[in-house]
Amino acid sequence: MNITMKTAKKYATIAIAIAIVALVIFRLISNKKQLDSELKAMMEYSSVIPVEVISPVSIQAKQILEENGILRAEAEITILSETSGKVVSVSGSIGEPVSAGQTLVVVEKDVPESQYRLARISYEIAENDMVRFNNLASSDAITQQQLEAAKLNYQNALANYIAIKKQLENTVIQSPANGLISKRLVEAGAFITPSMPVFTILEQNRMVFAVKVTDTDMFRISKGQKAEIMLDALPGRTFYGNIRSIGVTADLSGRYEVEISISAQEAFLRGGMGGKAIFEIEMQDTGVVIPRKCIVGSIKDATVFVLSDNSVTSRKIKAMAINETEILITEGLSVNDKVVLSGQINLADGSKVRILNR
Repeated sequence: MNITMKTAKKYATIAIAIAIVALVIFRLISNKKQLDSELKAMMEYSSVIPVEVISPVSIQAKQILEENGILRAEAEITILSETSGKVVSVSGSIGEPVSAGQTLVVVEKDVPESQYRLARISYEIAENDMVRFNNLASSDAITQQQLEAAKLNYQNALANYIAIKKQLENTVIQSPANGLISKRLVEAGAFITPSMPVFTILEQNRMVFAVKVTDTDMFRISKGQKAEIMLDALPGRTFYGNIRSIGVTADLSGRYEVEISISAQEAFLRGGMGGKAIFEIEMQDTGVVIPRKCIVGSIKDATVFVLSDNSVTSRKIKAMAINETEILITEGLSVNDKVVLSGQINLADGSKVRILNR
């Protein structure tokens, strides 16, 4: 009886042990399945790449053309002497403003004044003689030949008087226009002669900004077209103007000069200021526009990722730059497509994606 009880206890202990082992094994297998399931779900989630997408926009495509240039006066006037003599005084220094009619140079006038007084007396005598001879001719007191001689003498005296008067006026040299003195070419005490330059005046109220463009760009702009001008010396200021001329002959570098008349004139604008002109050019090509950062690779060999259900496909496109941030797509996309805007670095053809900006 005792042996039987011992044997029963022994088998019961073994059965309990086997049950415990079986339970542990079952729990381990169950936990492994759960871990495998969680790992699989995690791997599937991690393979879904978060991206942002954007729809192409159909707009009137325009391109920005920027060219460096320099500001200069539309007209530079060189003032020439019309008389000869010693310079008595000179007014005005380089950079100073002048007004039309302002006296710049005075030349000695003793001789011209004496000649003027003598010419005036001769003119008055000749005028009186002609009046007297006309009266005498009306009463046949003189011959027609004597009358004609008196008229000729009067005309010669008048012409000489006008010429001498002009010579006297030329001893005072004045500015012909408002502007800034850019060159002062004579000093007091110097001897000047006719056609000798004495001053150069920049017409400050008419400034132009000159740039040079390529032969291709020359045909994309037109006379009268608007332009924005920004000067290096005046950051934050924008000036506006219109194209007034386009060169017809290229320089040695193959570029053509374009002059832009500035609309608003400011007293602080100076010839020689550098800056850039910006032209807005309407493009003939039609298509859709997307941000430049959508593309993978260069513009010449551009690829974009297009959304297809929950994945993306890579697509070759034909594109051209509009400005620094946008490109025009001429082939490969439509406004109905969804293009990946960010997250491309982790994508491949067929990658699963999760849209962040849906």
